[in-house]
Formats: sequence, structure tokens, C-alpha cells
Amino acid sequence: MSKLDLGLVRNKESFLKKKKHTGTNSNYHSSINNFENFCMEKYAKADIIESLKKNTDEEIIDFLQAWIDYNDKLNPSTVLNMFSRIKKYLHHRGIKLHPQDIKEELEFRRASQEELYPLSLENIQSILKEMRHKNKVLFICQLSSLMRIGEMVQLKKKHLILEHKNIIAKLPPTITKFSKGRTTFFSKEASNLLRPILKSLGDDDLIFATNHNVRHAEINTEQILNRVLDKIGLGQRYESNGRYKINTHSWRAYGITKISRHDPNFAKKLAGQKGYLLQYDRMTDEKKLELYQKFEVDLIIDNTEKLKLENEKKTKEITELEVKNERIDALEKKIEELEVPTRLLKGAIDTGLITVKETNDGFSLKVVDKSKK
Repeated sequence: MSKLDLGLVRNKESFLKKKKHTGTNSNYHSSINNFENFCMEKYAKADIIESLKKNTDEEIIDFLQAWIDYNDKLNPSTVLNMFSRIKKYLHHRGIKLHPQDIKEELEFRRASQEELYPLSLENIQSILKEMRHKNKVLFICQLSSLMRIGEMVQLKKKHLILEHKNIIAKLPPTITKFSKGRTTFFSKEASNLLRPILKSLGDDDLIFATNHNVRHAEINTEQILNRVLDKIGLGQRYESNGRYKINTHSWRAYGITKISRHDPNFAKKLAGQKGYLLQYDRMTDEKKLELYQKFEVDLIIDNTEKLKLENEKKTKEITELEVKNERIDALEKKIEELEVPTRLLKGAIDTGLITVKETNDGFSLKVVDKSKK
């Protein structure tokens, strides 16, 4: 039997088509573009995969090392992430690398570990003061929901449940990093700021972005933040990679830190981080929201709103304590009421007015008629 012509072609387009439903699709595009730029500079051709297949495994490894060295000026973690994507791309195109060869043969520059800048409430308030309203709402929503900036710029009105004081965000797997849907929440402060914006939007409209290209939307948001940071004197950068110390990830990290102090696993669940979180998967949205509201005060930015929520929390705690005290008082009263007949019964038995006899069903009481004696 002759070989079937299935009409299937494995190329860049077929690979990106497979990845189009992943939350990191734009990263695959940029990684392949980088790879093709290297090929163009070195071999005067962007797509050299078919020619590369004819080389030995050792030659392919040397080729990849040259590409890694070509990106020497990039952050080491960026190069590692790019390589992870290119490895999948090469596998799709028919070049299957042995894990041991990658581990033993390829050399990646180590990332220097600088201490990460801790975003403070004072920093946040200073930054937001200089922002336009919609950008301010975006960052307050990101902080209170623990979402990634890539998820924020893909968020649509139809992903939100608006019937509670806290807006519930139901993130579909198509916009999340690990392609796993999850539920998170906006603080009451963020929800109140967001609702007027939502009124003019349709269900399929993006809330915080105008560009459906995720990477472009992310870069645009980063540039907006960077301009404000430079304006107010907070535009410091890390020496190792030149990146701004305060960036779009800082807001999410602030929220994760605050919730983690109360419940680290719940923080991971809201943020979409990996971990053993089965107990939260079994909870209803209402139960998760109830848990979120216990910690919500730490995610409030406006001092007046923070004070208001703290007072509401204290009032609720006082009310719950009063209800508990009322229940205790009622229980003590019942016990006191029971003690009187119990003492009378004991006295009657002791004086012989009542006799106790054991039966198959327990005990029986009989009143003794002393007048017959």
C-alpha cells in the first residue's frame, strides 16, 4: 500500500494555530520571531528548520548554543523561557531533542538574584494619584484580584458576575497562564470604581484594553506605568536587567503577599499559582467570597475606604459576639431551670417518696403512697 497523502503540513503557522488558545500565545510569536531573526542574520534565511533536520544531533546542539549566546544581553530567565517555547516549536517541526543533551550540553547564563522591591501602600497611593481614572481602576482591580497583567488586558465584561458587592471574575482557561480557569474577586473598593466603566460596555468588549494583541496591550500598560514612575521619582531600575523595580507584576505581588499572611494556599488559588488547593475547589463561590471578605481590608488602597471597611468588620464581629453571648445566656438559663426539678427528684428518692427500679428499657419511677403504711 502506498503512503497516504494526508495534506498535513507542520510549519510555523500550524504550530501557532495549536497555541492560539493558550494565554501565552503572544510569547510564542515573539520567541519564534527572535529565533528567525537570528537565523536571518547568520544564514540569510528566516526558516531553516528543514535544512537543520539534515544535521547531526551534536551540530543542532551547537546551533542552539549559538542562538542562546546571541541573546546574551537579555535577562537569563527570559532566554530560558524563550528556549522552552522554541524547543516545543522544533519538536512540532520534527526536531526532537534528548533531555539529557539539553541538560549536559547547553549552557545558560545564570540570573543574578537581586532583592525584589517591596511595593508599599504609600507608593501605590502616590502612583495612582498621577494616573487617569481608567488606568487607576485597572491597577486597583489587578491588586485586589491577584491577576496577571496578561489576564487583565484580556478580561471581558462577560467574565464578570455583578450581583454581589464584590464583583466576581470567572477567568476562562483561554486567557490564563496555565490554561486553567479560575475564580477570583475584586475588592468592594475596586468593584465600586469599575461598575460605572462597565455600563457602557457590551458583554464581549474588553474592559481594560483596546488592542486584542495581548503583548501589545501589556506593553502599552507597562509604558503608562513607567511614565508615571519617572514623573514622581519612583522609576528606579534593577542593575542586573535594567527593568523597573516597580512594574505590572508588583501590584499582583502586593495582593499575594497580603492574602498569604492570612492563608497562603488561598492566595495561590486566587492568583492561579500551582499548589495543592483541592479544599478550595470544593468550595462554592459564595464560600470563597466569604473567605476573601475576611482579608479584604488589607487590599484597600484609599485610607477612607480602608477605615470604613475596618469599622464594618468590627461592627460585624461585635454583632456576632453579641449573638454568641445571647445564646450562652439562654443556655445557662435552661440549665438553671433544669436544676430545680433535678434537685427535687433527688430529694424525693432520698426520702423514699419515689422508688427507682431498673427495667429492660432503662429505669422506672414509682411514687410511694405512705398513707397506707
